[in-house]
Parts: sequence; structure tokens; C-alpha cells
Amino acid sequence: MSGSTRIEVQAPEAAPLLPRELLFLYPLTPFVALVLLVDGVMTLPLEVQLQKLASMLIPFVAITGVLHPLYAFVMPRLLSRVHARPARGALHVAVVVGTAALVSVAILPLHNAVCGRDLPASQFAVVSVIIASIIIFPSLLVQGQRNRVQRVERLAMAERQATLRAQLDALQARTNPHFFFNSINTVASLITDDPALAERTLERLADLFRYALDSSRTRVVPLAREFEMVTDYLAIQTARFGARLTTSVSMEPSLAGFEVPPLLLQPLVENAILHGLADRKSGRVDVSARREGELVVIEVRDDGPGPGASSHRGTQTSVKDLGERVRLAFGESSRFVLEAVPGGGCLARLAIPGAS
Repeated sequence: MSGSTRIEVQAPEAAPLLPRELLFLYPLTPFVALVLLVDGVMTLPLEVQLQKLASMLIPFVAITGVLHPLYAFVMPRLLSRVHARPARGALHVAVVVGTAALVSVAILPLHNAVCGRDLPASQFAVVSVIIASIIIFPSLLVQGQRNRVQRVERLAMAERQATLRAQLDALQARTNPHFFFNSINTVASLITDDPALAERTLERLADLFRYALDSSRTRVVPLAREFEMVTDYLAIQTARFGARLTTSVSMEPSLAGFEVPPLLLQPLVENAILHGLADRKSGRVDVSARREGELVVIEVRDDGPGPGASSHRGTQTSVKDLGERVRLAFGESSRFVLEAVPGGGCLARLAIPGAS
């Protein structure tokens, strides 16, 4: 098997902080606020109506005209440098309050001139801060929830795509001439000497095809089902290589129902055989699953030449895809490593959170 691999998933573009719908709501909000906040506004003289509308329109247009571009272009960069939630909240408060206060100072003379009022600066600043807070903070909550939903959907889609790639790779491995004809030749050679084993091997080969096809219909399978597939795969390879290949499969019974993506182990077991038996008269492959504290640990171990020392050279695509699938399916706290075994050999180790 090849050396240690580290999978990096490219981060998506920064999500917007404010809903795009605000651009359509901005022109309507001052008029709605006028009707809701001023009693009997429709019965007032037209001049008074226009003054009251201007008293709302001027601060509203000025504040949104500054804050919206600020949250569209500047705040994403500032927030990318701040990761603690309390600090991010404090930054939002400081920007909203500070911007509203500064804007109120700038537009107060215009407001008083148009509205024919001499509003104190402190009072106008408070009104401006209230307007900014009513606009920005609920919008941040709405868009934040929307971004979380979209992020989950993107991860689910990426996981699904990685699963489909693995399924196609596994199906291709099943149907490539090397594997297919070796399996058929193995069955043919056993028909005379051991017809019962030939029949079982052919049945297992059919089961592998069926499992690869059925797995396209589900995101997860019980670990017990995945180990059944691995057992069938190793049985076919044992029938092919005979005494050259020794295998063992063990799983703690309590993990039978633990859910994993389908075809999670097949690339590791296949690599263990390819690299473990390359240019060697015999080899051993051990597959196991156990609990270690709050982790489920799945290991595929071979006694071959070790990482990077095998004469077999592959593209490592299946191993990289598997690392990506593990991260997408189980999160950042999951781990997938390939490492040398003391005394010779290679160990593929999956550490997955979620053991109860």
C-alpha cells in the first residue's frame, strides 16, 4: 500500500451574510413603517405626511446604503479572521452600532432641514442605532440559518458524489479484465478438483456485483454488511491465490449495526492484497473493527514491504477518495492514515467518532 495521505477538501466560497431579498425590501420598508408607526397618518395633511416619510426615509436609506455594502464586501474578510463566536458577535455589534452612530452624525443636518425639526444628536443617534439593529440582526440570523442548511446540503452532495465515485471505481475493479478473468479462471480450475468451492466462489462473485450495484441506492450500510462483502472478496482471492494468501476478519459484535458508507473497506483490502503479495511468495491480510473509547477503529493490515516499498504502482485515486469520503461522512474529528507496521507491513487505520 502507498504512503500516508492527507486529504484536503477545497472550502466553498464565502456565503453571504445578509439575505439578497433585502434589496427588494429596502424601498418598501420606510412606507410600511410610516403606516404602522404613525397613527392616523392617512388623515394628516400631505405636507405633514411627506415630512414624516422623509424623517424615516432619510436615516433608513443612509444607514442601509452604508451597512449593506459593508456586509457584502468588508465584513466577510473581517469575520474570516475571527473564529470565536463571542468575538464575532462583538464585532457585529460594534460595526452596526458604530456605523449607525457615524451615519446619524453625517445626515442629522439634512434630516432636520428637510423635516423642519431640531432633533438632538443623541436622540437621532439612538433612533439610527435602533433602525440599523432592526434591519441587520434579524437578517443575520435568517441568513445564518440558511447558510447552515446550504452547507449541510453541499456536504451531503459532496459525500454522495464521493460515494458514487467509489461505487464506480469498485464496480470497475470488479469488471476489469484482470479481476474478472482471474476470477473466472479460478472457478474454472476448481470445477474438476473442488466443484463445491467453485460454486461458492461463483456465488460470492455474484454477491460482490450485487452489493456494488445495490449500494448506489443508499448512503450508509451496517458495518456487519460491509464486513460480509469483505469476507466474500477475501474468499474469492483466497480461492485464487490458495496457500499464498492468509486472511482474517474480526469485528466486535456490538459494532454490527454501526453505519458506514458502502464500499468503504474494499479499496483498502484490494490494495493490501496487491501490494502485500507483489513479488512475494505469500502474504497475510487482517481486517478488524473494535471500539477504542468514543471511537470506532477499523484496520486493514498486511505484512508486505510497507508504504512506498511495493513494486506495484497505482494512481492512489481510490485511497484519496476514501479519505475524502471519511471526512465528509464523519467530520473533521475522523481520521484516516496509512502507516508502516514495525517489523514490516502496512496499516490502514480508520478512526471514526460515534461509538456509544
